[in-house]
Amino acid sequence: MSGEAKSIGGHRVALCLNSSFLGYFAHAGFLRALLNLGVRPVAVSGASAGALVAGLFAAGISPDEMLQIFASPELRKVFREPGAPLRGFATILNLPGHTGALRGERAAALLREKLGTRRIEECQAPKLALSVTNLSAGRSEAVTSGPLAELILASGAFPGVFATRPVEDHWFWDGGVANALPFDHWVDDPEIDTILVHIVANPEELAVRQGGRPRRMSHAVNLSHQIICDELFRLKSDLARRAGKKIVILRTFSPRPTLWNPAKVGAGCVEVGAATVEQNRAALSQLAS
Repeated sequence: MSGEAKSIGGHRVALCLNSSFLGYFAHAGFLRALLNLGVRPVAVSGASAGALVAGLFAAGISPDEMLQIFASPELRKVFREPGAPLRGFATILNLPGHTGALRGERAAALLREKLGTRRIEECQAPKLALSVTNLSAGRSEAVTSGPLAELILASGAFPGVFATRPVEDHWFWDGGVANALPFDHWVDDPEIDTILVHIVANPEELAVRQGGRPRRMSHAVNLSHQIICDELFRLKSDLARRAGKKIVILRTFSPRPTLWNPAKVGAGCVEVGAATVEQNRAALSQLAS
């Protein structure tokens, strides 16, 4: 994307992309279809996978270019760091100095290759905010300044998979830990009148939400986290509506892409993301009219 972001038909739309694990294919498919419909956000935000898509888009990288990156061998190499199994085992044992299997240096190098030294505050068309969990400060943040590549990686540093990430004297973890849908910073923004929220979930997450007795520790932890996220989402949505913002919430149920053959499954994820736009064309067209 190039050129100045603009409101469409009097609507100033901000787009928030959630932290779905490996949900970047579906988010990119949704974004591409949204742009094709004529809805161009003046601001974007994201957490984890959503931060990756939002950050690349704000830096001028089109959804088509993103999808080439996501399907590339370089991205697969990010998850194949030498020594990762041993660091993962040390993390499970809670040994000092180990907070994740992946150091993240390959991911950082790939992002720097695509983004250079660009900073978040340089992204003005659209404006950008990334959700991160600031462990040093003990709070969740929607950062609007700082090194873009490093903060995208910090936002996607899934606990246990990635080690905590240092950025400008602070240590960070995945933004989805405490703020999977970062849009509350727009509540008092007079330049935003409509907040469009895209939520990507996979069938496994849907099954966990359907109730019953959790059969695995991971399911119980996941469900507990989802309950917290849902409650925060409800509270933030209420705040936004009371402030006079229009909230449009769209959900995409997507298969989870694999790391071994992301292009094959990823193509299906792109399609379902685009289908969400098509299925809601009438409502979204009002934003472009």
